[in-house]
Amino acid sequence: MNRRDYLTAGLGVGAATLSGCSSFLAAAETPRPVVPEKRLDAAGWEETGDDSGTVLDESYGPVTLEAVQHTLQFQDAALRKSVSERTLGQVDTALSIFFASRVDFSPNLDNLPAGVGQAEIVDQVQANAREQFEQQMENQGLTNIEEAGTGTIDVDTGETAETVNLSAVFPFEGISFDVSEGQSVEVPPKDIAIDAFLAVWHHGDYVLISGGAHPAENFKQTIENDLSAGISVSVDIDLGLQPEAYRTETRSLVAGVQ
Repeated sequence: MNRRDYLTAGLGVGAATLSGCSSFLAAAETPRPVVPEKRLDAAGWEETGDDSGTVLDESYGPVTLEAVQHTLQFQDAALRKSVSERTLGQVDTALSIFFASRVDFSPNLDNLPAGVGQAEIVDQVQANAREQFEQQMENQGLTNIEEAGTGTIDVDTGETAETVNLSAVFPFEGISFDVSEGQSVEVPPKDIAIDAFLAVWHHGDYVLISGGAHPAENFKQTIENDLSAGISVSVDIDLGLQPEAYRTETRSLVAGVQ
């Protein structure tokens, strides 16, 4: 199902009763979501995507209901660099990611008659955002993405956002280190658990959606190899991952979106 299908599926109840004419900013003029830039910069995050476009343009009698979304994507470049260095460049991917989206509507949600259809529209926006977020996760090599529950989070704009929790894995494919001519140490494949969540809330006359994914466990192994009858080696592998710190950071970043 494409983005248009996600957003239009639940609009019949409220939008069909709208009347009057409206216009909307072009996609290129849609404001960026405000993200906690100081926190991102201090922790070594880098922006990796900036996309804006119309996700809904549907006519209901004399009225056209439009929605334009502006999405920013980030990766924890400091963590990526650390993991790459600890694996001698053999693992080079973003294990922690973050995104923020702002969705503007015309007519805005507060102008729907008695709020009719508002919940349905927000639900469809969330479904669309989840699809995009899961695609961002897949682009970083994460697999087995599944819903793991729901909840809420208090955000800095003053609302309480609805959240969807997700689980996934990073399929660590194993690595090999040469220790002498013709001899190497093999670190076997192992999945690394990933936690993720996204939040959606209605603020002012627009909707904000944000989320992130991060390692849910450290990767630490000791490998012992017999190179010959008289020589054995022991190699300790420790990626230094800090799941609780990443969880706290991700929730702080999401709560700081405006």
